[in-house]
Amino acid sequence: MRIVSKFGGAAIKDAKGINQVVKIIKDSKESGNEVVVVVSALGGVTDALLGMMKNIPSSKKNWIDGSIDSISAIHLSAIKAITDSTISQQVTRNVRTLLAEMKNVVLGMSHIGELTPRSTDLLLSFGERLSAPIIAGALTSEGLSARWLTGGEAGIVTDDNFGEAEPLMNVTTMQVQQNLEPILKENVIPVVCGFIANTQDGAMTTLGRGGSDYSAAIIGVALRADRLQFWKEVPGIMTADPSICPQSRLIRKIAFDEAIEIAHFGARVIHPRALEIGMDSGLTYQIRYVWEPNKEGTLVVRSTEPSEDSRAVIRAISVIDRVHLINISGARLVGTPRVAGRVLELLANEDIDVLMISQSSSEANMSIAVPEADADEAMNALELSLLGSKLVREISGEAGYCIIATVGRGMRGTPGVAAKVFQSMANHDINIRTIAQGSSELNISFMVSRKDMKAAVNALHADFGLDRT
Repeated sequence: MRIVSKFGGAAIKDAKGINQVVKIIKDSKESGNEVVVVVSALGGVTDALLGMMKNIPSSKKNWIDGSIDSISAIHLSAIKAITDSTISQQVTRNVRTLLAEMKNVVLGMSHIGELTPRSTDLLLSFGERLSAPIIAGALTSEGLSARWLTGGEAGIVTDDNFGEAEPLMNVTTMQVQQNLEPILKENVIPVVCGFIANTQDGAMTTLGRGGSDYSAAIIGVALRADRLQFWKEVPGIMTADPSICPQSRLIRKIAFDEAIEIAHFGARVIHPRALEIGMDSGLTYQIRYVWEPNKEGTLVVRSTEPSEDSRAVIRAISVIDRVHLINISGARLVGTPRVAGRVLELLANEDIDVLMISQSSSEANMSIAVPEADADEAMNALELSLLGSKLVREISGEAGYCIIATVGRGMRGTPGVAAKVFQSMANHDINIRTIAQGSSELNISFMVSRKDMKAAVNALHADFGLDRT
């Protein structure tokens, strides 16, 4: 069996985690499988790089030096997972060389005092480029043959949309097969840097936040793998976030379309783009718990296959926390075409994600949900462009909300689901601000105050019987 195994940063954050990952890979190889490994940056490193970049334009050199020292310490400590001293010394040299290169890149950016999308991708690439040689070295020290490669060296080719690059799948499929098939035939384990790739001109690109999942899916599809495993710090996809709903339980089998909806609405177990690319590939996805590798976790299957419980109306409840509500109102909005498009364009130009949009049938009011962190920027962009146009009378914002989404294929064509959802909220005195439902009928999403989040999720979980197997 050909398996692509992806390990996230939380799973490989230290020597203990790396040793566990090596054990999983070794057991899989000893079972006769061909294995391709895709790794993220070590836990916390990508956030450290992002934090460092925020300080580059302001030339806070002491802060930057401290960040580089911290990133160095994380990786040099992780090398302790490598038991063979010769291999450990070789990996240490490689890591120090990469750290020195990273420091030079940071210093160059600091002298210029600005960041470009291309230079940002180059700096962010060091997270995965530092973790992959450590994992490959740890595997080699356990008697396995392993070779680490960047995403570009593995064959992933993208456009030049730096920061959110998209793979050119025809070229990528050919290159991945050409580059990785010979390595697999030599019984060597390729350890591939997730998240990063190359343009056709060789420039380093990144696939966006959570892009390591996407990298694994791209490679799995290109190699026609039998199974794609995502090894996580959670047992799999749950019926709700266990920190919000203690009665949540593991979903053992779920359809791709349901899993995509859950992923879009805040359940960060697997990236939606990683699911979308595999929907029609015939590739089987598994989400498994790295600390209990004997458990199967969640199986993601094609939509034509039966789910775990075909009678279930709702399969899961997801939450997007810390949401800001923006209200746009004005009588002149009525009958004026393209206003919604203009609003969305303004926010897109500022790279602000619109989480939900709702407009009254009178067209005199439009409500938009954005992440709380982007609220000020969103309000400024809308006020500067719309208030002077005489189309809009008022733009106001409200903080302290969350979006709750009920997800399930069983909602399709089932009357009364929305009524039951909203009756559940009414029974618990929870006020709903905005409501949205797509034509797919896979989810009903609505916005409530953050103070009601826990009560709302637990009420829905109980009322729809998600706590029962």
